[in-house]
Amino acid sequence: MDGKVLAALYEQSGVKAFSQMDGKFALGIWDRAEETVVLARDPLGIEPVYFYEDATRFIFASAPAHIFVDPSVSKRLNLAALAKFLMFNYNPGADTFYQGVKKLRPGHFLIVNRAGMRIERYWKPAFATSTELREDEVIDRLRDCLHRAVGKRLDGSKRPGVFVSGGLDSSTVLALTSKLGNRRVNTFSYRCKADSFDESHYAKRMANSVGAVHHELEYRESDILKLVDIVKEMNEPFCDAGINIATHILGLAAQGEVDYILTGDGGDELFGGHPIYEADKISRWIDPVPSVIKSPLLYGLSQLPDSDKKKTMLVKVKRFAESMKYPADLLSHRWRIYYDRKDLEKLLSREVWEELKHLNLYDDMFSFTYESDGQDLLSRSLYSDYQTVVDFYLRRNDLNRSLGLENHYPMLDRELVDFCAAIPSRLKIHGWFDTKYVLKKAAEGLLPEQILHRKDKLGHSIPMKNWIRESNVVREFVLETISGQKKRGLFQPAAISKMVNDHLEKKHNNSHRLWALTVLEAWLSSRFDRNDTYFHLPTVTQ
Repeated sequence: MDGKVLAALYEQSGVKAFSQMDGKFALGIWDRAEETVVLARDPLGIEPVYFYEDATRFIFASAPAHIFVDPSVSKRLNLAALAKFLMFNYNPGADTFYQGVKKLRPGHFLIVNRAGMRIERYWKPAFATSTELREDEVIDRLRDCLHRAVGKRLDGSKRPGVFVSGGLDSSTVLALTSKLGNRRVNTFSYRCKADSFDESHYAKRMANSVGAVHHELEYRESDILKLVDIVKEMNEPFCDAGINIATHILGLAAQGEVDYILTGDGGDELFGGHPIYEADKISRWIDPVPSVIKSPLLYGLSQLPDSDKKKTMLVKVKRFAESMKYPADLLSHRWRIYYDRKDLEKLLSREVWEELKHLNLYDDMFSFTYESDGQDLLSRSLYSDYQTVVDFYLRRNDLNRSLGLENHYPMLDRELVDFCAAIPSRLKIHGWFDTKYVLKKAAEGLLPEQILHRKDKLGHSIPMKNWIRESNVVREFVLETISGQKKRGLFQPAAISKMVNDHLEKKHNNSHRLWALTVLEAWLSSRFDRNDTYFHLPTVTQ
């Protein structure tokens, strides 16, 4: 939103203006009359806002690095954030990797004056009230919402591009961009030449169907080395087995070809598209089974050997069995987590664990579960994901800001999110496993049949687990980078060595864990000198 418009709205309505705003914004206002500082962040959190306060200062910025321009603010590592990053591959919640620096949650505003500081919410997706429209009416309304969501994000004076995977979300955005815009669209996708990981032919098929200029980029093993530069653009470390690098590869290709990029990010949360929501449904039948029966079976399944393929039945069963040990109140996050408390205790050094062992590192996720107003499991999971993994998608695309690319997110349109939150869960996942049912109905006649009814969703996959095992370039880079952790005192070297060996011997797929350690070390090296005292640890007696 335009800054002058935001200022005028605030001058007219005060903080009530935020509930009327849409689009992406992060703003700071000095209200001279009230001697008050006001910060606000857009409803879905597209733009980040960070702040720091102590007894004498309040500092805010769009990136933590700007806060440390004040040399009197010490840069200290937040060990709780580090542990949560290890568990989820990103850091959820309001705390950041820096002690004392927090992030303002999406849909919130903050007020600071002589009376102190307070944070209030002005918007959240509401799942409590289900629409009373008939199915055909829901489909018609959804089409209208999708058209408006894309149309509002098109700029006829600039060259549009679309990151397209060949999935329903990005394909729908591409089809509507081509239909509603007045310029030929450039599309960008990547491919990895690996069995069961390559879905680039769907992206090419979709691009050809609308006459787009398609750019297909090869994601090679050597591209992993780009991580060293990419982490410099991360406000906090995050990773998804190399997808952050894939996004950067697409951004490099788009640089100079287009002025802004549209993506399908957020579509899975609108329509229940993640396979993990299917796992949620299955778990409802298994959770009540007595542990004396359930535990031995799940343990046996979790010990199955890993496969080189992406999504075989063996891989799904093994991952499901491994994840059933996590608390059910984590909802969909139990399928995305990589460590429990016992695992962390084995991995972290004694000093670090001594500082963390009294904390409940699930508290952020539990709080999102409890504040949701959803009436069923899927609605609660979708709400929680809007507070967590959606932010991960957004920060992933932020990496391309340094390339001069502006990102637009039609699937995170506030009107669209509000409408879809009220769509009954049975229209999102029809029956047991017919995910995105209502979107597929709305996209009939818009998308090719091959795209509309494909069953082999891979989710922007790369063969990281195979590369670590088989590629000298990747394996040496990962192991050499991780070795830097031994000098920091954060981890137990023996635990990392076992993790590496178990992965290389295909006992377990530890690629996400190993890649997270790689990203963490690369990020720490870009932010802290290894000789700095950047965290305080208690003394542990031997």
